[in-house]
Amino acid sequence: MSAIVIEHFSKNYHGNTVVSDLSLQVAEGEIFGFIGPNGAGKSTTIKALLDFIKPSTGTLAIFGMDTQKEAKAIRKVTTYVSSEVAFYPQFTTMELLQSVADFHKISQPTREIKLLIELFEMDAHKKVAELSLGNRKKIALACSLLPKPRLLMLDEPTNGLDPLMQHRLFTELTLRNQQGMTIFLSSHQLAEIQEHAHRAAFIRQGKLLTIQPISTDHSLGKVVEIKTKTLQIVDFPSSFQILEHHDDVWRALYQGEKDELLLFLRQESILDFTIHTPTIEDQFMSLYEGGTIDDSFKN
Repeated sequence: MSAIVIEHFSKNYHGNTVVSDLSLQVAEGEIFGFIGPNGAGKSTTIKALLDFIKPSTGTLAIFGMDTQKEAKAIRKVTTYVSSEVAFYPQFTTMELLQSVADFHKISQPTREIKLLIELFEMDAHKKVAELSLGNRKKIALACSLLPKPRLLMLDEPTNGLDPLMQHRLFTELTLRNQQGMTIFLSSHQLAEIQEHAHRAAFIRQGKLLTIQPISTDHSLGKVVEIKTKTLQIVDFPSSFQILEHHDDVWRALYQGEKDELLLFLRQESILDFTIHTPTIEDQFMSLYEGGTIDDSFKN
């Protein structure tokens, strides 16, 4: 069964199209990356999936349930962490986790709550009003994991977390995924998607660019970095897609035959070169038709 099915989803606000004709499917049991710069439409799509907003057109479903007609049933098996979290300021960490346990009718949650408090190194009795953004984010993550949902939706989950907590989070997410949890990971952090997702949808200005398996076996080609003082852009065959050019160094995505590449690199004007498998950053740059990657993607 598909965990998520989106068909021809569009969302308009005051005459502006935020998401346009988006269609994708997420298989149950996978970690699916949803990646794009800030303002690409990622959060809007998640809010529509959770029935926080209504689609202008299209249909969205979670585990075969229509997100508009069966939102209550969906919320029993789905949890969500937004990019910016907010809680009642006078609640403590323990009170919030206990409230989640009560809401989801979790019997004997004490042990699981204790494990989550230890995992994220939280102060169980400190009030939310006294906590930093990072500590509030840790509470949100713990609350989302406590019910052991079939689908966990994360929108920029590492905002505010230090590197140690980021590592712990993804170690725990990997474990939960191995146990069957589907994870929808929305992020503009390319490294997070590269390391943890099985597939990723690339979105830009509300439009889906492509869906790519995240593995070296399914890369777009090879990235070739060439040092030369004389070559110009017109000297590169059509099988090269220029990603960057600074001073004497050209960086390009190559998608042709091996023999053609070797012949090209034999030119005396090429002083040095390196070849490697594209990263997810290279892939996104290629989808933008070349050029230095947008600042909103830099870690």
